[in-house]
Parts: sequence; structure tokens; C-alpha cells
Amino acid sequence: MASSTNSLPRIVIVGGGAGGIELATQLGRKLGRRRAQIILVDRNPSHLWKPRLHEVAAGLIGTGDDETSYLAHGCIHGFDFMLGGLIALDAANKTITLDSVVSPETGETILDQRVVPYDTLVISLGSRVNDFGIPGVIENCHMLDSPAQALEFQRAFLEAALRVSGGTLDRVRVGIVGAGATGVELAAELHHAVHAMERWGGLGAAGKLDITLIDMATRVLPAVDPDTSAYAMRALERLGVHVVLGQGVDRATHDAFHLKNGTVIPCDIKVWASGVAGHDILSSLQGLTLNPGKRIVVDDHLAAVGVTDIFAIGDCAAAPSHIGNTIAPPTAQVAHQEATYLAKELERRLSGKNGGPFRYQPRGTLVSLGQSGAAGEFPVLRREHSIFPAHGALAKLLYVSLYHMHRVALHGWLRATALFVADRLRRTTLPPVKLH
Repeated sequence: MASSTNSLPRIVIVGGGAGGIELATQLGRKLGRRRAQIILVDRNPSHLWKPRLHEVAAGLIGTGDDETSYLAHGCIHGFDFMLGGLIALDAANKTITLDSVVSPETGETILDQRVVPYDTLVISLGSRVNDFGIPGVIENCHMLDSPAQALEFQRAFLEAALRVSGGTLDRVRVGIVGAGATGVELAAELHHAVHAMERWGGLGAAGKLDITLIDMATRVLPAVDPDTSAYAMRALERLGVHVVLGQGVDRATHDAFHLKNGTVIPCDIKVWASGVAGHDILSSLQGLTLNPGKRIVVDDHLAAVGVTDIFAIGDCAAAPSHIGNTIAPPTAQVAHQEATYLAKELERRLSGKNGGPFRYQPRGTLVSLGQSGAAGEFPVLRREHSIFPAHGALAKLLYVSLYHMHRVALHGWLRATALFVADRLRRTTLPPVKLH
């Protein structure tokens, strides 16, 4: 745990998601324990790359297979780790308050509430799915915002497959609201997972899976080029996914989604993957300026508007993209670019210097469509508003490489390559889907 006595400037990073852990790693390597004390704060003891949560939900990977311990990673890379969730901010006195940590097994308090001083604060809390206040969503739907939520869905899906195999349930009926990347990827991976369950576990649910994907948009993956969207739509249709577009959800009940046009979509397992909003805690932090989506408004240098020495990156930040009058999208790609920029900017600030503004550079979009395919597109250099499509096996290879590059950012090329090889070896001896 971090020491409370240190004469070095203290940079506190709250949130160990894609942006937070990459920022802590870069600052730890450059400044840690020599020019600054770097402290990473998170309510969980380990990091799991959020774009892989749909694979955890489908049972295709276990959380322990790909988690990175904050304590061990910080020890190697020059930063300290504090366990706890942010509950208060005192911008005037430059302190944050962390909640108590309670043992999930015994209910005993492990760590009391703590007040943590900072010289520079970086908020990287990520985001949550936006339920838009629709009745029944919170009570009846699974979300995929955390490893715990993904595991809860995986258990529900496996139990439904077991019931179908045992003859106590007719079909596995899954409803997914949100035809963006998360919803499309989950639908495709569930199709793959149920066939793997039959092949490796003898569960006869492969021909008894009904997946319905629902969205108010007129096409799946509405943020990408129409041709890429059409390719993804054809792939989903080949997998037997029923897609309902142009329809909003009126309410969610225990066994169905009720649409605004009166249609009822029966589904025993419901997932809400539509919309992104900042965490509710941000609204209670004094001094921060939030946009309507509860994301922290920051300037061109990722500094929070209205306060001093506070920055925000990742999904919780509403950063100008310099592409029209828009803000940078809440993606891991943006979090990576912001972390890289801010690591250099904070290093310059320690020397009394300031760099240029942050400028988001779109690198393209990749969406997994199952075991062997993906849909993607990349901007064409020197040709404005032009894209290069990448579909099928090539796109899948590029999609897999995204996680490898995240590992490289955390561990370096040598260890990331060793982890890649270890993953491949493990998959030769274990079932490709979680059956427990």
C-alpha cells in the first residue's frame, strides 16, 4: 500500500481501467519513486480489459486468465496501489476520500475510510451502461460494466443451458438491447459458446438458442460505415440472431422486453448494453463540471474545467475530439491515446513546462463476429472521410492484436509475447468454454 509520508509530488490516479492502468504504468516507469510518487486507486484488486467482458460473459475466458494484479504490477513498474472506491473530493484542500473495504466472505472491515492527499489528481473511473430510466431495466437486466457482472451473466447462461439439456427448459432465450459493439459481439460469442458447450460438455442447447438483438437505430453498429454495418448484419443473420431495429423498449419484466410499439419479446435472460453514462458518484464530487451524460468536461489538455490540478481520461471524460463539434468517443482506443498524452504532459508539468493540446486520432473500428470473423474499418491517410474496410479473418486477426497491444503497453513486448504463447498453450489443454 502507498506510504502516507513522501516529500515527492504525489500524483493520484483513481480508476484502473484501460486508461488508468496504462497511465500509472507509464508514469511509474518514468517518474515513480524518483521524481514523483504515483498512486493508483481502484475498488478492485485487479485489472481486466473491459473490451473482453463479453467473452467473460459467454464463458470463453475466465476472469483469472487475463487479470493483472494492481499490487504486483505496481511493484514492478514503480507505482503504489490503494484499494478502495472514491466517495468524496475536496478540491480546495486537494484530498479525496476512499470508502471502507469489507471482506465479501466475513463482512468484516479490512480497511477503514481514508483521506488521501494529492498534488495532481487524475480521474479515470470509466463509465456505466445508461438505463435511461426505463422501468424494470435495473431490476431485470444484466449489465456488462464489470467482471462481476459478466460472471453473473455467464452463470445464468450456463444454468439455462443445463436446464435445456436436462429437459426442464424448452429453449435458452436471450434478449440484448443495444446493437453497438458490445451487443453485437455478445450475440456472436454466445452462438459460439453454446456450440462449444455441446461439443465439450454434452449440453444439447445448440439448436435451442434464441437470441434477439434490439435497438432504436435503423442498423446494427450505427456508428460505423453502412457497408461495415451491413456485413455485420449478414453475419448475425447467418448465426440465427433475430435483429429488431427502429424500436425502443418501453419496459423490462422478469420474462420479456416490452417494446414501445406493443411487441413483446420473450426472453429469460436479458442484457442491457445501450448507451453510456458517467458513474453517479461524479455528480456528488464538488467542483467538477459534468455534461448531460455525467461525463467530466475537460479542456484541450484533459484538465477538468473549473478546478485546478485535476485531470480526467477515459470514458468518464468528455474531451474535445477536434473532429467537428464532437467529443472523443468512450472507447479503449481513446483511453489509450489520452493516457499516453497525459503521461507526457504530467512529466512536462513537473519541469514547469506545458505541451500542445490533446488531439484524438481515430485509428479505426473493429468488432468481433465470433470465432473466426470480425468487421472493421480504418481511416485512409490523406483522404478525408474515406475508410478502408477489413472484414473476415483478416479483421479478426487485427481484432485479436488489439488486446496484445494493450498487454504490450502494460508489460512490454517480451512479457506480452510470453503471455500470448501461454494463452495458446493453455487453450490446447482446456475446454474453449467455461463449464462450471
